[in-house]
Amino acid sequence: MQKIRFGTDGFRGIIAEDFTFSNVEIIGCAIADYLHKNKPKLAPANVIVGFDRRFLSDKFAQHISRALSKKGIDVVLTAKPVPTPAVSCFIRNNKSPLGIIVTASHNPANFNGIKIKNEFGASATETVTRQIEKLIVTTSLKQGRNHKIGKVQKAGIVGPYIRFLKRYLNFNLLKKSHFNIIVDLMYGAGAGIFEQILRNTKIKVTSIHAEHDPLFGGINPEPIAENLTDLKNMVRKLKPDLGIALDGDADRIGAMCPNGKYISSHQAICLLLLHLIENRRYSGRVIKSINTTTMVDRITQYHKIPLEVVPVGFKNIAAKMIQGDVLLGGEESGGIGFKDYMPERDGVLAGLLLLELMAYKKMPMLEIIHDMEKRFGRFIYLRRDLKIQRGVQDKKIPQPGRILGKKVAKIETYDGTKFILADNSWLLIRASGTEPILRIYAESPTLKFTQKLIDFGCDLI
Repeated sequence: MQKIRFGTDGFRGIIAEDFTFSNVEIIGCAIADYLHKNKPKLAPANVIVGFDRRFLSDKFAQHISRALSKKGIDVVLTAKPVPTPAVSCFIRNNKSPLGIIVTASHNPANFNGIKIKNEFGASATETVTRQIEKLIVTTSLKQGRNHKIGKVQKAGIVGPYIRFLKRYLNFNLLKKSHFNIIVDLMYGAGAGIFEQILRNTKIKVTSIHAEHDPLFGGINPEPIAENLTDLKNMVRKLKPDLGIALDGDADRIGAMCPNGKYISSHQAICLLLLHLIENRRYSGRVIKSINTTTMVDRITQYHKIPLEVVPVGFKNIAAKMIQGDVLLGGEESGGIGFKDYMPERDGVLAGLLLLELMAYKKMPMLEIIHDMEKRFGRFIYLRRDLKIQRGVQDKKIPQPGRILGKKVAKIETYDGTKFILADNSWLLIRASGTEPILRIYAESPTLKFTQKLIDFGCDLI
């Protein structure tokens, strides 16, 4: 057994190499040991196990459920693939102490993974996952001596999740809207959700890549511009009001204007932040990850709203949301959480709130974006991913005093190395917590300078 480590958001591994049935069972037993040690008074059927559409995800979920039941834990196993936010919703509604999802989110098709959700429906903190990692070494696959075998029952959990979403939205406003939207499911677990939510409205939903394909059409199920060529072509052809894309487990969003212009995750965060402030009249703190756009800073400064910056990983945002009074939490990868919802990201809700924004403003998305950039400036963001070998991420990054002729005003090293320049342009170099990849991030007012920053970052390492 290779060492099992939980990264930025769960454990990820290559199927049949380190993500195996035996390893999955060991993880299930360790989670059971953790529950008995830390949450001994479990209600019946209180742990939810869900899974996505990846190769063998349903079988891996069955093995985890069986391991938990051997250790005396009662389990609800989802009857079919479900969005990760649906599992978080089940935890919230049923006061579960913990939830497990078999998913590798946006990773390539040869990966699978396990996400652990805490009693709030948020990603488990590092404190929790470190305890589970230690228990993996000492746990036994044998039936627990002091526990009866737990029950495993299958259930559908999507219905309550959809009702929860509809209650959060201004659904009466959406009902009156005559939008046409195209949704790229990227062959993921979000298939059919938009149709179910908008069934009795005047909004027309056209879905692509909704069929089950464990190879994801040969493209990683990550809703970034380079993976959305089919959506772009269809949007340009049909001219809908909005294009929406979900990642493999539907907790993150990508979006597209009617002309095929990609709406970056940074733009989506800022659009929805302004929507909550100016249309819904919400208040509270804003939390963003270190690799998220400076436009968030501009908006919060303008509206005199507190802003906190945290390391990459939505679990760091969720921890702040659990403390209360968070208006919005956003991360570069397209995960966004909202006030008065779960302390967790939800790509479906983010997409629906973009529709709600257009309904409030009675303006097309391109005009809304142009208005936002006119008010708060234009920021061009790029990211480059470099495949690396083990150990490269541990090498120290040089720290120059000037970059491309501009003074480095500040260097932050609590998550990778971030260089903030005197004009607020920035460059960030950090290792992925879920893949053998080194990421180079940069943002500036122009595409040309952002590209130069990316190239500089590659040369620096």
